[in-house]
Amino acid sequence: MTQNVLDEAAARTLLADLSAQLERAIEPAARLILVGIRRRGDAIAAEIGRHLEPSRGPVPIGSLDITLYRDDFGQVGALPVVGTTEIPESIQDAHVVIVDDVLHTGRTIRAALNELSDFGRARCIQLCVLVDRGGRQLPIQPDYVGRVIDLGPDQDVAVRVADTDGAWGVDVVDVNGSAPEEEA
Repeated sequence: MTQNVLDEAAARTLLADLSAQLERAIEPAARLILVGIRRRGDAIAAEIGRHLEPSRGPVPIGSLDITLYRDDFGQVGALPVVGTTEIPESIQDAHVVIVDDVLHTGRTIRAALNELSDFGRARCIQLCVLVDRGGRQLPIQPDYVGRVIDLGPDQDVAVRVADTDGAWGVDVVDVNGSAPEEEA
């Protein structure tokens, strides 16, 4: 069973709200670079960059493929698919914001931090997520959050982005057949 939490309009509003959070918090003079985690974090980063462009000018947008940095890399399979990482310019002394769709255990962000460190030493690294679903296994917390969603053990969050899925949205998905709980 799937429960829609954010439709297209609500998801776009949330992206605008996240962009406004960054705009208020990050000094205008800071050299800002947004780095999205593939597959959906990079689309969210690009959308945030579009929102920030009128006030900041073009914001460099990069993307990370963390496959080789995962702590379960050996368990993924014999031939994991490794994508490309693209960092548009040096992160040395930049204000970098890592962008992802859903924050859960923190392990993806740990992998992203490890990979990003291969590209230099940023002045500051922050984390922006569209959805925080809780359940941390590592001491990692987001600086910018679009929405907090509390889930049961048999539920997951599915974020849809326009470029990949045809539309923006967020759904709670029942992974074992029980109905999702109503959101408070």
